[in-house]
Amino acid sequence: MSGTTKMRGGAGNVLGFDPDDPTFRQDPYPHYQRLRESSPVFRSPAGFWVLTRHRECDQVMRDDRFGYPPPAAAAAEETAAAAEDTGDGSALPGGFADQRHMLIFMNPPDHTRMRRVLRDTFGPRVMRNANGYIERRTEQLLDEALADGPRFDVIAALAHRLPFGVICHLLGVPEPDHPMIEKWAHDYLAGVSPSFSISQANHQARDEALASLNDYFRELAAERRQEPGEDVLSRLVAAQDDGQISEQELLGTCILLFIAGHGTTTNLIGNGALALLRHPRQLARFRAEPELTPSAVEELLRYDSPSHLSIRVAFEDVDLGAGTVVRAGEQVIVVRGAANRDPEAFAEPDTLDLARTENRHLSFASGMHVCFGAPLARTQGKTALGALFRRVPELTLADERLEYKPSLLSRALKALPVTAGR
Repeated sequence: MSGTTKMRGGAGNVLGFDPDDPTFRQDPYPHYQRLRESSPVFRSPAGFWVLTRHRECDQVMRDDRFGYPPPAAAAAEETAAAAEDTGDGSALPGGFADQRHMLIFMNPPDHTRMRRVLRDTFGPRVMRNANGYIERRTEQLLDEALADGPRFDVIAALAHRLPFGVICHLLGVPEPDHPMIEKWAHDYLAGVSPSFSISQANHQARDEALASLNDYFRELAAERRQEPGEDVLSRLVAAQDDGQISEQELLGTCILLFIAGHGTTTNLIGNGALALLRHPRQLARFRAEPELTPSAVEELLRYDSPSHLSIRVAFEDVDLGAGTVVRAGEQVIVVRGAANRDPEAFAEPDTLDLARTENRHLSFASGMHVCFGAPLARTQGKTALGALFRRVPELTLADERLEYKPSLLSRALKALPVTAGR
C-alpha cells in the first residue's frame, strides 16, 4: 500500500476533528474547540478515546494507571494492524514497539531508573556548558542571518539551527556528520505520529532512519569508550559500563535526546516569534519589560504549543468521571494543544497575555512523563526570542502565507520569512 493510511469514515470520524480540513493546519484551535464543547471525552469509532479538556488531559497524564503497553503487546498489535492494513484501530505512535527503549515510552520502574540516570548525566557542569553555548551560538546565527540582507527565514536561520547545534554539541556529534544525521531525524519524525495517520512510505523511511541512528550512535559510543570527553554521550557510556543502563537504553536515549532535543525547541522559537509578530502590543511589552521574559515564554508555549498530542494506554479500568470509564487496554489521545485553550483552565484562552500568572499549560506534558528537556528548551526560547527582537527592533513578517508541516503530533512551521526593516 502507498499513500495515506486508510481511515474508515474519514479522519474527522476517527478523531472528532478533521486534520485534513484545509483550515486545520493554519489554525487547529477552532476545530479543537468544537470537539471540546460537544464531546470533551470523545469515544472514537476506531476504539480509542480523544481528550480535549484540560481536566481529563492532566488527569490521564498524572495517573500511573496509564502508560504504554509492554513490548510484547505493542509488537503484537503492530503486527496485527499491518496485516489488516487499515490503520484505524490504533492510536499508538508508528513503530512504537521498536522505540520502547526511549524514556518517553517507558513505564516504572525502568522509567524511574532512566530519569535518575539522565538527571545525573545533565549535571550543573553540563548545563553551564550548554547555557554558554546557547548564548554564543544565538549571537553568531543572528550575525549570519543579518549579514545576508534584510530578509531571512527565522526557522532556517535560527529556530532550527540553534537547538540542532545545541544537541549536537551536548552529544558530541562531529560537525561533518550533521547533514547526514539531520536527514535521519527528519525521516524518523515524519513517521512517529499516531499509526492511523502515517503512510506506508513514512513507516519504511522511519524504520530505516531508526536503524541508521542506532548504528551511528553505537559507533560514536564506542569511540567515547576509548576516548571519553565532557559530553553527554561519554557520561551515558559510563552509565552503561557501570551497569545502570543497557546498550539499547543508551542508544534509545541518544536518539530521543537528538530528536526531541531540537524538534520541540525549533517549534517553540518559531511559533513564539510568529505569535509576537502578530500581536504588536504584546511584542512591545516583551521588548520593554525584560522581567516578563519567563512568563512570556510560558504563555507562548501555551498559546501555540510546539507539540499537541500525547498517547497513553490504560493498564486497568479507570473512571474519568461522569460515568466515563476507560477500559484496560484502551488507548487515549491526549490533545494537549486543545487543553491549553480550555476556558475552564485559562481566562480568555484565545488571548495572548505575556503577563499571565495562572498558566498550568500542558505543552511539556505533566506527571512522571513531563518533558525532561523542558528547562533546556525554555532557556533556548528565552535566549533566542530575546536576542531576535532586541537585535532587530523593526522585524516584520515578510509573508502572511505560512505553511505548517503535516503532523498531528507537532505544530511546526515550514518557514517564517521576516524582514529586518533596514
